Amino acid sequence: MIIEDTKFGYTVKNCNYSEIDAKRIKQLIGDGRFVVIKNERPVDSNLLVDFYSSIGDVVKQNPDKVSACVEGSDGYLVKAGKGKLFSGKEDGELEWHCAGMNRSQGDDIVAMYMAISTTEGGNTYFSDSQTAFRDLDDDTKKMCQGIDAKYLTYTLDENLASELYKNIFNDAQTMMEFRDIDGNASYETQVKRKPLVTTHPISGASGLYFPWSVIRGFTGLPPQEQKELYRKLKKHTMDEKYVYEHKWDPYDIVLSDQHHSLHRRDAYDGYRELWRAGIVLKDQKSSIEEWSCESNVPETA
Repeated sequence: MIIEDTKFGYTVKNCNYSEIDAKRIKQLIGDGRFVVIKNERPVDSNLLVDFYSSIGDVVKQNPDKVSACVEGSDGYLVKAGKGKLFSGKEDGELEWHCAGMNRSQGDDIVAMYMAISTTEGGNTYFSDSQTAFRDLDDDTKKMCQGIDAKYLTYTLDENLASELYKNIFNDAQTMMEFRDIDGNASYETQVKRKPLVTTHPISGASGLYFPWSVIRGFTGLPPQEQKELYRKLKKHTMDEKYVYEHKWDPYDIVLSDQHHSLHRRDAYDGYRELWRAGIVLKDQKSSIEEWSCESNVPETA
């Protein structure tokens, strides 16, 4: 296996998808925010699932209910893109997000495999809020530590055509059927607060857990300071220094950290087929009791 540094991540060639390779890939994800695995030929869906399973527990959807599941993958691989899960806007653009967002539990790693690529657009971007946290001035670091981010939550009664839902689910039925690894519907595991600074489960490094699109303030700060911190962190983490742009080749696999990283997708033309899998690290499953579920919706930051 050949490993090359790629900005704040890694590119891997000659991966044979063994358990030994899986352990090394897992460590690389802890050290960086993404790993790109290059392939010259298609990778079988069963081999993908087996490989992901060597990294952690793979999240399973019900293929009878979620129509975007990859045939033959038993619900472990789902198709992402226009008219499917993670459909994004009409042109395929998908805004910055991560798997956990405002939920008590989310995937630790998202694995993406490009089964059929398009020649126009569809580049995917990954951010590095671990290095961004390290580079903050000491006063801002101290301010961030020990406070919680306040999250926007939603109910089934709200308009499902809003940006909050359309970035992820194509329709209300799919939203209600999509499950976390614990078997709960994703929308049922929402929380009001999560720590702003977290420890990475693989590397033990500190970083920002900052999915800014659903954050509406911070605990323990006056309203004006909440707004100032929000704007500062958003500008800082989205700096070019902390963003990597990936242009897909056929059969690429990208494994993306979901703790200290966000990702987004450009608009694209034509048909493409990307297979997504969620991976939860063994012994890392969170319980909803770990997070605050207060009833008051926080003020927009």
